[in-house]
Amino acid sequence: MEKRAINFKELWTKNFKEILEKESFENLGDRKLYVGSSDIAGCLRKAYLQKMNNKEISIEQSITFERGHLAEDLVKKGFGNIPFKEQYEVKNDDGSFRSHIDFLIENKYEAIIVECKSLSSSVESPYESWVLQVQFQMALLAQEKKNKKISACIVALNVNNGWHEFFWIQPNTSLQKIAMKKAEELRDAIELQIEPKAEAQGYCGLCPFNSDCPLRLNGCTHINEALKGEAKEILTLNETTKVLNERLDSLKKSFVDKLNNLEIKKLSVDNKVLSLAGGITSTSLDINAWKQGNPQSYENVLKDFSKTTTRAKYLLIR
Repeated sequence: MEKRAINFKELWTKNFKEILEKESFENLGDRKLYVGSSDIAGCLRKAYLQKMNNKEISIEQSITFERGHLAEDLVKKGFGNIPFKEQYEVKNDDGSFRSHIDFLIENKYEAIIVECKSLSSSVESPYESWVLQVQFQMALLAQEKKNKKISACIVALNVNNGWHEFFWIQPNTSLQKIAMKKAEELRDAIELQIEPKAEAQGYCGLCPFNSDCPLRLNGCTHINEALKGEAKEILTLNETTKVLNERLDSLKKSFVDKLNNLEIKKLSVDNKVLSLAGGITSTSLDINAWKQGNPQSYENVLKDFSKTTTRAKYLLIR
């Protein structure tokens, strides 16, 4: 590859991180000084360690987080002439609990929180963490808008395929108490510098603090150096294989596209035959739709025709 005087990738990565840090501080302030709605929506241990440590977020995670801003821009385009406030801050009396609402729509009688969520799939109902987050926001907003009806709308989007859905959330006293209790627990943990208990989440595998997480290490056995050496070799080969497979998949996809464009279906290289396969439409049984649409029929068939199999033990690497 041609050597360039300017390393664009290095410069881009540096500038991208600096811009994100600047925008985050300008929009949200110093998040170490208060408990926010996203902090209490998930694992308190993760939120605590993020505030107490200056652990750098990877560029991949930063790009993933930016999808949320893309979703906000898309949602904003649909407001038209509807008046709204963006990144509207609500807080408790001493400012220890705060939230920056994506969009706030209000009139004389009501105030509506609009919270945007970006995801890579579709969901039939909002995640519990989303609901807890907007309950926290509604509780804080109610302290300010005492005579207005408060509600929230979570707009979920998949920016990859255009899927989107609107989930309306009404205030729930029990959930708001849970949210406030978690906020108090995190605030006290920060003041006393005592790490809160870890909570199992769907993103545990991506958590930057999972290497020494009590939940992850629970049940682990101490082993001798010989066995540890084998384990390390497996981990090294696993990482190498992962990189090679990603490269192979990328090359295959690019190569298939080129063959399609050239209308080539089969070719011979070094005594090996490469041919295009797939591209066939097939019909299969949608088990989930059947289970939800006709649960009694599903249970009857499962009872009469199910079979039990035992899977051989295998090594799971997280």
